[in-house]
Amino acid sequence: MRHCNLPYHIYVNINNVALGPEMPAGTTRGILHGIYCRPGQAIMGHVLLESGAHWSGMLWNYISTSYMFMEQPLTLQPWGAMGEDIEAWHCHYLEGLVCSSIRGVALHGRHTGIMVDWRDGFSRYPDEHKPLNMVHLNGGQFALLPNNYLMFNDKHLVRPAARPTVSNYRRNSEVIWGP
Repeated sequence: MRHCNLPYHIYVNINNVALGPEMPAGTTRGILHGIYCRPGQAIMGHVLLESGAHWSGMLWNYISTSYMFMEQPLTLQPWGAMGEDIEAWHCHYLEGLVCSSIRGVALHGRHTGIMVDWRDGFSRYPDEHKPLNMVHLNGGQFALLPNNYLMFNDKHLVRPAARPTVSNYRRNSEVIWGP
């Protein structure tokens, strides 16, 4: 499957630059409701537009809840899709947590609670797990960032004094199968 429904839909604005050269400057309202990917390409969104048209394959740099749009799509998703068999689910605990990128360009926002993952087929090692966190950035756009690009802030648990231990964490290289 190359298409996947998001656990809930999100009202957004689409930069008209993405909709064609005949479109006037500005934005078009829409509803982001699904994702689409091909191995090695950027993950894209499915958007129902206010005109009634449906757009399959909208790049994330053209989608925002505000009227601000980034020029660089690689900032919003650091690597391409790792397979066609994708899944999106809702992590209730992560929804609304403040988070920041710790690699690449500085990005700040709140987790949407939506995680995107592959059922494999394109990982280098069987133990690789590449979930993407869908983050609603402070400027209104969305980023899809892997776990090792993201740091969370949960005031009742996260202590700044514990941050240096993050560099000691090892890659989970042992695969454990159930009985």
